[in-house]
Amino acid sequence: MKIWLKISLAAIAALSCVSLVQAEGWGSGTELPSTLEDFALEGEVPEMKGKVTLVDFWASWCAPCKAAFPEMEKLYQKFKDEGFQIVAVSVDQKANQMQRFLDKQKPSFATPHDAGQQLVKAAEISVMPSSFLVDRKGVIRFAHEGWHGKESVENLTHQIQALLTE
Repeated sequence: MKIWLKISLAAIAALSCVSLVQAEGWGSGTELPSTLEDFALEGEVPEMKGKVTLVDFWASWCAPCKAAFPEMEKLYQKFKDEGFQIVAVSVDQKANQMQRFLDKQKPSFATPHDAGQQLVKAAEISVMPSSFLVDRKGVIRFAHEGWHGKESVENLTHQIQALLTE
């Protein structure tokens, strides 16, 4: 019985660590600022109340971000009708670099620009991409640093499904 308990606890701990690292500022259990508009973002920032939202920080120069965008689009298309959305915040300093990236990727989710770097500083982002999965109540439930291909897709899929059923 004790061995089974140790194995179960080890499995739970391992699963909770897979691609679920906490960024320096925001992390699991942190309440997202009530409105991202307070951070002078340029572009559309959808209402997040009542939605499961992936807030993703990215930059046009970031190779893992380029790999993540097509997969995030697939996740968005798969779950958008169930109350899921993505707010992909560009931290590019030059709007034209951001726009070239978006012209190639053609995402259908929101992509505001943090031109003044206010939001990225508040979240204390140190790795690109970094993302936060927020529940319908506005609480960050999962934090991710980097993009790990199939592993990231699988983790996000399970996490999104879990939050959508709450």
